[in-house]
Amino acid sequence: MERDNDEELARIVDGQLRQLPLPRSPQTLLPRVMQAVEARARARWYTRAWFTWPWPWKLASIGAIAVLGVAVWRLPLVLPAAPPSVVAAVGTTRIIWESLVQPLLPYLVAVMLLMAVACVVFGAALNYMLLERVEQRR
Repeated sequence: MERDNDEELARIVDGQLRQLPLPRSPQTLLPRVMQAVEARARARWYTRAWFTWPWPWKLASIGAIAVLGVAVWRLPLVLPAAPPSVVAAVGTTRIIWESLVQPLLPYLVAVMLLMAVACVVFGAALNYMLLERVEQRR
């Protein structure tokens, strides 16, 4: 009995909502959107998001960051005037890396890959459950 009332109420509300006029957008919306799109298209490549850079510049930036990282990692050991506290900190960091992190790194990478695969599977399941089933009902 209650289900029949819910279905009837849903039918009435649906009919009333379909009779409402469609909302109108402001007249200035389209020109503002087009202006923003043109401004983004004219922007220099280096002002855009990193993922939109040309691939040679992406590779160059990754290489520069890697070189900078190695330089920061090795610099205190190369400089003869490095303070003893810096040398000790770098040495301690290297010991921690070699004894704790490096042996576990393959397992950590495997767990991260499994988590990524689980996220993809979960996303595909949600896509199927939420989007495709809604399309099938229409």
